[in-house]
Amino acid sequence: MRRVQGKKLVGFVTVHVQGKNPEFFFQACANAKIPVWDIKKTATNHCVGKIYLLHVKRVKEIVHQFDYEIQFKNRKGYVNYLLQMWTRKEIIASILLCCLIIFILSNIVWKVNITGVSVDVEKKINKQLTSYGLYEGAWAYSLESLDIIQQDVLHAVPELLYIGIQKKGTTYHVDGVEKLIIEEEEKGPAQHLKASKSGVIEKMFVKKGLPVVEVNDFVSKGDLLVSGVINEQKQDGDNSEQEIAQEAVGAEGDVYANTWYEVTVSSSLHSYYEKLSGEKMKKYDLKFGTVQIPVWGFKKVPFDRILVEKEEKPLYFLKWELPIQFIQQTIYNKSSFQHTRSKEEAKQVAIDHVKEDIQRKLGTDAEIQKYYVLHETEENGKVKLNLYISVLENIAKGTPIH
Repeated sequence: MRRVQGKKLVGFVTVHVQGKNPEFFFQACANAKIPVWDIKKTATNHCVGKIYLLHVKRVKEIVHQFDYEIQFKNRKGYVNYLLQMWTRKEIIASILLCCLIIFILSNIVWKVNITGVSVDVEKKINKQLTSYGLYEGAWAYSLESLDIIQQDVLHAVPELLYIGIQKKGTTYHVDGVEKLIIEEEEKGPAQHLKASKSGVIEKMFVKKGLPVVEVNDFVSKGDLLVSGVINEQKQDGDNSEQEIAQEAVGAEGDVYANTWYEVTVSSSLHSYYEKLSGEKMKKYDLKFGTVQIPVWGFKKVPFDRILVEKEEKPLYFLKWELPIQFIQQTIYNKSSFQHTRSKEEAKQVAIDHVKEDIQRKLGTDAEIQKYYVLHETEENGKVKLNLYISVLENIAKGTPIH
């Protein structure tokens, strides 16, 4: 039983043997280690049996040693079926051509559906998508990454608050959310403005509330700058006397003060940086699970140092996503450089770094006025600085009135 396992997969054929004592022929096959099964003697000089297709050639060699006539009939099995199909190449070509056409049609953009926005914004979005190559009839694999397209459209159409692009089969669904224009600001809660940091006040812009400090005053963190409690005078009926009533409002305004920061920073005398030379090459692969097969770009990468950008796109057949991915790799040539700075250059790099860091933390409204180098040392190839920095910033912070 073990010898005939897999016969349908490999393929087998029925052998008809005609001659004197035909069973001796099958015994010779067995002696040559050729598996034979279902042997039947249908007549005195006729026997039938079954062998694998791959042993037909060896059986023909054995028959030359005997005075027998043999015939091979009823070829069966998957291999035999494929061999028969291979002889009819027009059918194979038709099947492959149909699969290729279906594959191409499955990877063409058939529809772009835009929802969630007004007609005017929809036209703007459609125009931007067309400029990025996303339109009906476009080849899906010529598109940029959907994340990049989303960011570019969101930047190009200022009316949009959010946009999401999703691919479903051959249709791209674009869902957008427009910005809401609020005509009137809601009335804020009653609050004071207090100092978030210590400093000397240089200028004030109060919209609501009662200022309790003046320019050139020194304030500490937590001091009251603008009171949210104001006094209103009301006349009492026919009497000429006036009553003073207090009302709590939401104090608003900006109070700019000169604040100080003491920072310690270091900068190396030796800088290392990398730069792309502009040279690049592309490779294309097909990925089946964990197996990756090169399709184009077989040359050896001629660069010593490289930066690789990889983009993976799944392949589709009709609406089904195939377990195959098309991978595009862009390989850039990268060069490394070393630069030795002077002590003054290293100091300036450190100072610029600190100023940028403070500006980023405080926001664009803050202004760095001046700085002082309190102490500097040089050790282990680094310049270490102790800086005292003066900043003009808004220190007003709203606190609720209890």
